[in-house]
Amino acid sequence: MNTPALSLFLLHEPSSAEMAAAKTHQQPSGFPSPATDYLEERINLSRILISNPTSTYLARIQGGAHEETGLQEGDLLLIDRSITPRSGKLVLVCEDQEFTVKFLLKQGKSYFLTSRATPSSKDRIPVESGTKIWGVVTQWIRAV
Repeated sequence: MNTPALSLFLLHEPSSAEMAAAKTHQQPSGFPSPATDYLEERINLSRILISNPTSTYLARIQGGAHEETGLQEGDLLLIDRSITPRSGKLVLVCEDQEFTVKFLLKQGKSYFLTSRATPSSKDRIPVESGTKIWGVVTQWIRAV
C-alpha cells in the first residue's frame, strides 16, 4: 500500500447526529469511501509550527518598513528566543528600544544586519554592542 499524498484532519468536534450518521455508514453497503482510511486526529497548528512553546512569540508586521526583506503588512512571524542566531537567518532585532526584522549575515569574524539575505548587500549594518538579537524567525505566515 502506498503512503497517502495527504492526510485528512477533523477540524471540529462531530455532533451527536454526525456520530450517529457515521455509525450507520460503517455497515458495508456499496463502495466505501477511500478517504476513511486516512482520517487522523484533529490538526493542531501549534504542534506543527512551534517547537518550543515557552519561548515562541507571535508578531504581526505593521507598515511597509520591512518590504525589502519580503515581508508585507499583516504577515505573521513566529519568533523563537531559544534558538541561537545563525548567519542567513531572519532575526528580530531590538535597537534603541525599537524592534525591526533583519537578516543576520557573517563575513569573516564580523556580523552584519541587512534587509536582504545576500552577502553582497550594500545596506549592511555592523552588529554593535547596543544591538540585541531578540529572537529568530522560525515561521512566516502570509494570508492569501
